[in-house]
Amino acid sequence: MVHRVMEWIRTNQGRVLLLVVILAALVSIDSRTADSAVTASQSTANPTGRWSPYVAGLGIGLLSCLSFVISNRPIGVSTAYAQTSGLIGRVVVGSQIDEMPYYRTVRPEIGWEWMLAVGVLLGGCISAVLSGDIRFEPAPPLWVREFGSGVAWRWLAAGMGGFLLGVGSRWAGGCTSGHGISGALQLVASSWLAVVCFFIGGVSTAFMLY
Repeated sequence: MVHRVMEWIRTNQGRVLLLVVILAALVSIDSRTADSAVTASQSTANPTGRWSPYVAGLGIGLLSCLSFVISNRPIGVSTAYAQTSGLIGRVVVGSQIDEMPYYRTVRPEIGWEWMLAVGVLLGGCISAVLSGDIRFEPAPPLWVREFGSGVAWRWLAAGMGGFLLGVGSRWAGGCTSGHGISGALQLVASSWLAVVCFFIGGVSTAFMLY
């Protein structure tokens, strides 16, 4: 049954894309109607623009579905960082990097995951510009209130956090997109376990820091 559905989608990609656009428009209209019901005091408390979480969530789900239909690949970005590390290693040590066990399986190259990571960065910037919420903050206000205005410590903590996230994503075989989106929607048990650990780790860390 699933095979037949996937085959129909592949042979009717134009209709599927049109349906996606219609659904996105309907959700956008509905979210704008809901946003219009926000009181003036709430609008004053949050002067910056916000994208509807319903539209964003629908967009991520549709992107994941289209990725499976068109390219038969799940979306994920953590592998792109490992590939970038391999590309840098290739510049430093040459072709020796290709002999490492990991890079024998995952070639250090600019592929679709690498471009997806670039798209996430550019998309976030475009979203911030369109929402009127783009700004440069060496240290967020919450961090400054809790730990002071020392920028060096903030950047060091962010760098260490990113390093640990990278190690964790390779250890777990995926990140919040690979497990939390692609794996979870396929009902993969290990991905659901990873999602639970994401929340436990994130909430616990937030309580410990703030």
